[in-house]
Amino acid sequence: MGLYVYAVASSDAGEAPPLQGILDRPTFRIDAGPVSAFVSECPLKTLWAERKHLAAAHRVLSTLSAKFDLLPMAFGTITKSESDLRQFLEGRRDLLTEQLQRVSGAVEMAVRLSFETDDPLAYLVARTPELQDARNRTFSGRRPPSHEAKIRLGQLVDETLRRYRETHAARVMSMLDASCIELISLPVRGEREIANIAALVLRASVDDFEAAVHASARQLDEDVAFNIGGPWPPHNFVQLEPRKE
Repeated sequence: MGLYVYAVASSDAGEAPPLQGILDRPTFRIDAGPVSAFVSECPLKTLWAERKHLAAAHRVLSTLSAKFDLLPMAFGTITKSESDLRQFLEGRRDLLTEQLQRVSGAVEMAVRLSFETDDPLAYLVARTPELQDARNRTFSGRRPPSHEAKIRLGQLVDETLRRYRETHAARVMSMLDASCIELISLPVRGEREIANIAALVLRASVDDFEAAVHASARQLDEDVAFNIGGPWPPHNFVQLEPRKE
């Protein structure tokens, strides 16, 4: 039977609590030298991202992450057999050990910045003289603006939004840098989102990190909302493929 793989951990991590995972199957650990994997039996070859499966996987990973250093696997990772899993663990032993050292004692936190306003573009125009001038030039004539003129204005708006996002992400990351191990700027989701930041934070320092986030929020415009997520397994800080030089 196949095995659903939740995460990789160190073999000396200690005993895991009893957990029910995907398809309500009990989880267990398979050791392979210095590394191990938390798994449960899975008779399916493919697992669709249904809510019940996502919730089960999240529950297992969240519980394990509170106690162990983990390299979480992507949702839906299934091996054909225990032999295949051992081959993976043994074949990538050095890489897995290196990655476990990278996330040792740490969890992932998320910081998202977004516009409070329902119309981010109007917000930017109102606060950017360059955009105001370009808008006035485009629409001030007696005739409707040409298609090319509207495209140029749209490109200028897009570029202004890009710079605004980059500036705010960099500013917040500089204020959070001292309170965490590592920061990554991820792609934003939707027009209203300004920044999407992942932070690798020591478990013992989560409260200090959250205090740093609140302090950084006070340094920005009141129209920028902050949202903190986590602690989670360090999904965005795991790289199971060898780095290409």
